[in-house]
Amino acid sequence: MIIKTDKSTFAHYLEDASGMLGANAEKVYIPETKEEVSALLKECSEKKIPVTVAAGCTGVTGGCLAYGGVILSTEKFNSIGKIERPKNSSAKNSETAVIKVGSGAIVNEIKKYVLSQGWMYAPDPTEKNATIGGNISTDASGGRGFKYGTTRKYINAIEIVFTDGSYANIRRGETFADDNGTVVLKTNKGEKILHLPKYNLPNIKNAAAYYNYKNADLIDIFIGHEGTLGVIISAELILIRPFEMLFGGIIFFDKKEKSWDFVKEIRELSENARKNNYTKNINAMSVEYFDRNALNLIKPYYPVIPENVDAGILFEQDCTKETYDVLTEKWINIIEKYGINTDDVWFASNAAEQEEFRIFRHKIPECVNEIVKKNKIPKVGTDVAVPHDKLHEMIYFCEQKFNENKLFNLTFGHIGESHLHANIIAATQEEYECCKSLYLEIAKKAVELGGTVTAEHGIGKVKHHFLKAMLGENGIEEMRKFKLSLDPFNILGRDNMFKETLINYE
Repeated sequence: MIIKTDKSTFAHYLEDASGMLGANAEKVYIPETKEEVSALLKECSEKKIPVTVAAGCTGVTGGCLAYGGVILSTEKFNSIGKIERPKNSSAKNSETAVIKVGSGAIVNEIKKYVLSQGWMYAPDPTEKNATIGGNISTDASGGRGFKYGTTRKYINAIEIVFTDGSYANIRRGETFADDNGTVVLKTNKGEKILHLPKYNLPNIKNAAAYYNYKNADLIDIFIGHEGTLGVIISAELILIRPFEMLFGGIIFFDKKEKSWDFVKEIRELSENARKNNYTKNINAMSVEYFDRNALNLIKPYYPVIPENVDAGILFEQDCTKETYDVLTEKWINIIEKYGINTDDVWFASNAAEQEEFRIFRHKIPECVNEIVKKNKIPKVGTDVAVPHDKLHEMIYFCEQKFNENKLFNLTFGHIGESHLHANIIAATQEEYECCKSLYLEIAKKAVELGGTVTAEHGIGKVKHHFLKAMLGENGIEEMRKFKLSLDPFNILGRDNMFKETLINYE
């Protein structure tokens, strides 16, 4: 095991994309075997030394940042194994395969390798340099989650080490919670009887709180746990066949409401195609939204954006050579149905043009970050999602609040999943305090509408009050009790999800 004690050699472990300052640790441990992780966690638990799990340090909520104690980096668990046929029935069909990877393996390297072998790892989170362990800990998704879903759907097995030094191999489809939320976890040191926390989570895309849905698969409980329940050292990923071709477009609307109607129809058509396994019908892979302010921000770089634009929709659809023409025609027909001249649509039909779409999509946060850097005040960016029939109300509520407070703002994101990111940008410290208060109002509104306070980034160390708004004190207490059942001295991921100071673990 590598141990770093000179803080000048591990400064890069003390920062991520959250903007949080003041992270610190006594040491960084870089184990290379399961046994080393086991021994380290057992020793730290006995001595009550906080342990923060890190590797890629690419998160946006501070979950990998230590504030005291030691850091356990999984970077040496970076193996990428052989592609095999799945052993368990839940993942077994002619169109799937599996691969075992270390939790420190880089997502982009995994994706490139399996594609070279004729397979695809479907989740497509924006940050390609993240590790697969980080993606599992936050249940990462990304733009193509509209069709493919989140990381959770593609995790077939995990190997996880607990703070008492025990470890378990958990395979999907083998162990489930009973109707009362009780589930048996088998480790190398015996069984642990777990009682899932009791609260109601929304039945939508959600990355808040411990997974507790009825009759939960045991493996799902450890996906999205934000490094607080154990240390995942490897995972078996489910792979699917890659798409043959891809095309897409960016459509500009003069009224945002018209774009919302367009998305509703695309969503319904896509859901119907998936349900009935239609291959020659509209079945979008991603559906992304850009509001007027977002488009105006990047218009100097993209004169193709019309002057009277009120909203933009970016879509992608995978297809085959056989279905390309018929699907293109169907997309053109539905676009024209909404009064859009297809000559004004920016289409992409090859890899180079698709890359331009990616650059276009990322130009918005890039420009936002430039403003933030100039102002020297952090941005406030929401991550809420709501049921589809509440999306309009959520957007109108946000716009009303932004206008009332005269705050510069822009909204973009995964509208196909009714999951948008509103960026509120302050020019003064006073405005920044207003932005933070407004975000809490927005989070509470999302909960009121049956939604979630975070749909993909997690809670980390920066959104405690949002989770409290969603679950209430009783819900937070349920989470605390569940964590302590696996980590009785609360050494793992302190302050992730809820404040460490609120836990009595003596």
